Amino acid sequence: MINEPVMKKLLPLALLPALLITACSSVNQKEQLMSAAGFRTVIPNTPAQIAHLKSLPQDKVIPITKKGKTLFIFADARNNWLLIGNQQQYQLFRQYALQYKIQEDKVEAASMNADAAEWGGWGGIGGPFWGPCFY
Repeated sequence: MINEPVMKKLLPLALLPALLITACSSVNQKEQLMSAAGFRTVIPNTPAQIAHLKSLPQDKVIPITKKGKTLFIFADARNNWLLIGNQQQYQLFRQYALQYKIQEDKVEAASMNADAAEWGGWGGIGGPFWGPCFY
């Protein structure tokens, strides 16, 4: 039987493929990966909080220091919320983002290989119909 601390570490990894499949845009991917890494969502309630949210750099992870601790925030005024995480959650987000990029590259390479394989029916570059005279 798997103990609880190990299960807590494995659960986000188990959810990662589902997040990778459902992600649509790069901002949406970031948001989903950050949520999987444990960033919490904060929705501004007052006009002052909304104004502050709009004044922050949008769609970027930025570090801030509050009470001697470094936090990482991701402002999204379009959806009217903010994601906040600590150093550990940020590192986990970066690992997820790297895994996502690697998976994306594998899919692209497989697609390119499939496209290249389709040329076999045409004889490829050295095939019988290559050249100015079409032999």
